[in-house]
Amino acid sequence: MKKNANADTVNKRHSTRRRNPTQARAEATLVAIRQACLRIIEHEGHQRLTTNRIAEVAGISIGSLYQYYADKHAIAADICNELLLAELDELGRFDAQTLALVKTSLEDTLRFFIDEHVARQRRLYRKLRDFYLEIHWHYDFEAYMVEKFPAKRTTASWLPAALKYHRASLAVEDFPLAATMVMNAIEGTIHATLDRNPALIMSDAFAGELLAMVLGYLKHPRCFAQGGAR
Repeated sequence: MKKNANADTVNKRHSTRRRNPTQARAEATLVAIRQACLRIIEHEGHQRLTTNRIAEVAGISIGSLYQYYADKHAIAADICNELLLAELDELGRFDAQTLALVKTSLEDTLRFFIDEHVARQRRLYRKLRDFYLEIHWHYDFEAYMVEKFPAKRTTASWLPAALKYHRASLAVEDFPLAATMVMNAIEGTIHATLDRNPALIMSDAFAGELLAMVLGYLKHPRCFAQGGAR
């Protein structure tokens, strides 16, 4: 799958700031930087988005900007974090509802998980527009959340158990491996679609087809011996 070369500078996937503000004035500087970034994207286009232009629109020196951010990709990742953190109550509801659905229906669990995951990507794409297409491969909100809230359960921790709970209806037997394959299929398909046909991710049919693909993998009988021989 193609990854945008420009996205290689998005720090360490989810580490967005060089340092965090300790005073209200510094926090105001960060807000000004993020707002300037969004204004440029909306009114001038992402092609005009440079750290110099962001500093100019924010009314600060370029040195002040670099105290907090390494580059424009780090600013965009921070905008993504702030946008999704503003929905923290919704994220708590998402976690609780996902785990509650596990004991009733695996299909409903995966449908809800995929719908929410796709909706999150749609929100970020709408907010950052074409600039999100430069950073999406390297933006990992779950990793950021685990760093910020270490007690939060990750998909890698609950999904294998969910598959095991519904093992009677599945063809897979290695649940940790199957969970990894499911997560990779969901994330890989979303990111490849953002690369090749981003309008498709906005369609009503996209999440349903993604669910069908995942369920097909989990439930389709294996017709080959271990090791891949027919």
